[in-house]
Amino acid sequence: MKDYRLYWIWLAEAAGYASKIAVRLVNIFGNAAAVYMADPDELDFEKLGMNGRELASAKRILANKDLSFAERILEDASRLGQRVLVPTDEDYPISLLALRDAPMVLYVLGTMPSLKDELAVAVVGTRTMSDSGRRNAYGVGYGLASAGAVVVSGMALGIDGMAQCGAINAGGRTIAVLGGGADVIYPRDHENLYNTILRRGAVVSEYPPGTRPAGYHFPVRNRIISGLAAGCVVVEADMKSGALITARHAIYQGRHVFAFPGDVSFAGAEGTNSLIKNGAVMTTSAEDVLSEYEFLYPHSISMKAYFKAIRNLELEESSAEAMARLRITARDGNRHYGKGSFGGRDLRSGKSESTKPPRVKASDKKHSTDEVKLGTAAVPAVAEDPKKEKKTAQKKSKSAASAVRTEAVKEAVKAELPPQRIELDLLDDVNIRVYNLMKPDVPMIPDELVSADLPISEVLSSLSMLELAGAVESGAGGYFLRRSSDDIAFDPSDE
Repeated sequence: MKDYRLYWIWLAEAAGYASKIAVRLVNIFGNAAAVYMADPDELDFEKLGMNGRELASAKRILANKDLSFAERILEDASRLGQRVLVPTDEDYPISLLALRDAPMVLYVLGTMPSLKDELAVAVVGTRTMSDSGRRNAYGVGYGLASAGAVVVSGMALGIDGMAQCGAINAGGRTIAVLGGGADVIYPRDHENLYNTILRRGAVVSEYPPGTRPAGYHFPVRNRIISGLAAGCVVVEADMKSGALITARHAIYQGRHVFAFPGDVSFAGAEGTNSLIKNGAVMTTSAEDVLSEYEFLYPHSISMKAYFKAIRNLELEESSAEAMARLRITARDGNRHYGKGSFGGRDLRSGKSESTKPPRVKASDKKHSTDEVKLGTAAVPAVAEDPKKEKKTAQKKSKSAASAVRTEAVKEAVKAELPPQRIELDLLDDVNIRVYNLMKPDVPMIPDELVSADLPISEVLSSLSMLELAGAVESGAGGYFLRRSSDDIAFDPSDE
């Protein structure tokens, strides 16, 4: 009997990452094995509400019956000690099940927190952090972890790395979601941080072992950063920062969005100030974030532990020392500190370029016949302390107000981001190609733009960049609308 995980890996590779069609197929058939066994010629997809392009994508996926690539990936993961989690596994993060573009597979190194009854908070920001950004990122990561929260970020240069560094120094746990394989250390400068995270948390990716980071991977992986967390904190970001993509994902996923205010004359604060202006929760410390959740997670969050931990914390000294010890780096303008070279292993050559990470025993459970519903699952309610019923009622009232505010933020972000004019300097040739494939004033879903040489991951990344640039706008149901009837010409000399 074949390993049930093979079918999930097959579906992830056949459909492409962040594919809503893959999620829909799982919901139709129950699990990936059933999807694999289905005969595309015997099914009437039109009765299932699919349009022509969706129908073609679904039939293309079901026509692929080759498991050989999935077998190689599973062998690689096992050899490198990576745990393979799929939606039918008990340990698959339940918050991701609710996503309409839920990852079919997660490759994990280290120890993955369960997150079933624990608070997880995403902390993101610019790679070109300022000194105040360094202190704030370290402080919020340290404060959240000291109270018992799990800090989720992308291990990137700047804010991400500092936030996770703070969580580690507080003795807490952190999850790094990468834009390449879980065995690929990127940025290479953060090798010390990577190895420390393996001991104090987990490194997670939806990309198979050995996958090298690519620009279009990161906007796609950002939905996992926000999806794992109950809320997203943006510490420092300009208007072109990828952190705003994570914030947008958080808004559409129904998560709280928090932002640190900054000097209005400082470009690095434009993004966070804009989020606050449009309804994000202004925060100046981890306490502001924890106050939103302390009564929802009474058994895992301790404000007493938080106040004790930060009582004598010197942010300037501690953050600078930690940055030096773990070699956290940042970009300064166009200058990149460090080599930034790739680690990991090239699947095509089979050659190893980095030290093999510690081996983690994979789960032996089989769930090949289990069924799962994606895109509709709700995160289970956390049991509340009966001694705090009054405060809980107040908190629920506050949460209701927050839900209203979240909707207001969603509408405001659509109005405020992206800018009204198309910023061509943000776009590359792939972005422009996706734009030109879209029909003016015709709502389109990302899967409609997929082709043999244009995978879903590149489409999603391009749509995010096009939205930031003001070329397209997003709407309900995952649709995108092209703003202009004119095609954009690409001049290679602009690169």
